[in-house]
Amino acid sequence: MASKSLDTFCGTCERRSRNTKAVKYCTDCEDGFCSECLDFHENMKVATSHHIIDIKVVDEITFNISKFCKVHSDMALEYFCSDHDTLCCRSCMASDHRACDKLLPIEVAAKGVKSSTMYEEIVTDVGTLNAAIIELGDKREKNISSLDNSKVTVQQEVQYFQKSLQTRIQEVGVALMSEINKVHTDLSDKAKGDMDKICDRKKHIQNISEQFESVSKHGSDSQIFMLINNIKEELNCHINEFQEFLLSQNAVSLLYKKSELLSVVKSFGSVEIKEVSFDIKFKPFKTQQAQLLKQQRKLPTKFQQDTKFMVPNCQIVGIGVTKDNRLFLCDRFGSKLFVLSDKGHKLADILVGGRQWDITMEEDKNTAWVTLPDTPCIQAVDIIKMEKGRQIKVPGKCNGIALIGDDIAVGGNGKIYIINKTGVLKKTIKVERSDVHAISVGQNHQLHYAQADIEESKLKCLKLEDGTVTSMSTQCTYRMVDIKADILGNVYVLERSSNLKLFCIEDKTLKTLLGKEDGLNNPYSFAFSTDLSKLFISNYVENKNSEILVYDCN
Repeated sequence: MASKSLDTFCGTCERRSRNTKAVKYCTDCEDGFCSECLDFHENMKVATSHHIIDIKVVDEITFNISKFCKVHSDMALEYFCSDHDTLCCRSCMASDHRACDKLLPIEVAAKGVKSSTMYEEIVTDVGTLNAAIIELGDKREKNISSLDNSKVTVQQEVQYFQKSLQTRIQEVGVALMSEINKVHTDLSDKAKGDMDKICDRKKHIQNISEQFESVSKHGSDSQIFMLINNIKEELNCHINEFQEFLLSQNAVSLLYKKSELLSVVKSFGSVEIKEVSFDIKFKPFKTQQAQLLKQQRKLPTKFQQDTKFMVPNCQIVGIGVTKDNRLFLCDRFGSKLFVLSDKGHKLADILVGGRQWDITMEEDKNTAWVTLPDTPCIQAVDIIKMEKGRQIKVPGKCNGIALIGDDIAVGGNGKIYIINKTGVLKKTIKVERSDVHAISVGQNHQLHYAQADIEESKLKCLKLEDGTVTSMSTQCTYRMVDIKADILGNVYVLERSSNLKLFCIEDKTLKTLLGKEDGLNNPYSFAFSTDLSKLFISNYVENKNSEILVYDCN
């Protein structure tokens, strides 16, 4: 499109070397017209359907609409295919849309577009996006200010910690000096006591020595012989006592053994970054949803084990995965909901109201919903604050759980309950008489469910409207313990016989993707990451331990 300054002049006159002010603008020709040229333009047969607007409007808006095909750049877009929901040129029509039934000229397809649902959705989406961007900008601006404040706060905390550390060092130094004095006093007192004993023994031995020397010099042989026999026993006693006393005598002094504190303490701490997502309510465009649909068509069918890790003293029977690949693990034995990274690092333990079974994630509301079979109720969990929230009572035993629109589907014994988030029971649907261990929502809000206590069964789907159950496959599954479906009708099934299978909607077949040779051994639950790049499977191993297998998906 020409620049605004040129648009104020009549394009036809300008090409004839005249400078005439334009009064109207043709959005199809992308050209301005004076009154004379406009009259000629409007009476041309080829331009009768062209869209004319006031020239003043052009200064306020920009018409930047591509009229040429992206595949065939020299061909104009002339048609709209309703089957493929796309614009196309004549070449596209001949090559890619030959079998399409709903192929209309753009002019025909565009009639009444302002009153169409598509137009309303785009207006709503643009307004929603604009409001979300403005809100994000405001919150980011406030965050910059709060970031500066947090810097000052952290620096003050470091200074306070430094002073506290210095005070503590002085206290430890005083205590050590006091200990030195005490140890020295104790050793000195003992040494002085030993000296008193040595002096006392020295006197006794000196007396014996003087007496023996005197008698030896002046006494007769008989007197010397009698003295020897008289002092022999006493001397032996002194010798034995001295030998024993000598063993307890050591030369003592004080040494200082330095603490390893200087080598251990390399810093006063560390600076961590706390991240909290902006609480901005924004739903993706229909086009983004269409892209997600295309991504979902590329189903993971090949898996390479990346890692595995143990979760001790528990039985993991439910797995929830967030967008950042945090794992929320339900323990059948205890009342703690475990939160781990996808590498097995422990992030948190959340104390809930009892033993858990299954979990479903509602990440746009920072919430997970967990079933507590013993209570029985559904426990809400804040996945950001890592704490439990309110509980919703369930009419009977509850195991499997899934979100279906604004409601919650909960599996009981031979029943599936549909409950809203205020706890109101909306519907009870009867199925085979056995515990419903897992639920997943598939194509057209149909429910798929797993009942591990049933030895052999067909893969089924349940219509929510009338409660009718229909079989999807002629092949049987064996003790289904977990199930995951997508909106296209494909279904993944986990069997207690250590198999992960896929029912593909395109060819209606049930294929085994993983088995015992791939690491599955007494599995209880599985989940995909949000982007379908990771698969997580829990094995129950002996001695009340669980193993989480992590696979890369292709």
